[in-house]
Amino acid sequence: MIEITIFPMRTLPEGSATIAERPIEPDSWDVLVRDENGDVLDEADDIKTYAAVETVLAAFLLKYPDADVEEL
Repeated sequence: MIEITIFPMRTLPEGSATIAERPIEPDSWDVLVRDENGDVLDEADDIKTYAAVETVLAAFLLKYPDADVEEL
């Protein structure tokens, strides 16, 4: 089964990023597509708006129509 995961991200002071846990608002989002073995098939990083995430997600769902979607 292919899984698409949306990760809310926040930028740390030294420039790296980590998952933004509620109630912290994300600075950006990453979208990762993995197969049943956990291998990455596609990804989109540093997406600045949730509207752009929805566009990326729609494109990935066209490419992987049977994928499950999970949002962290």
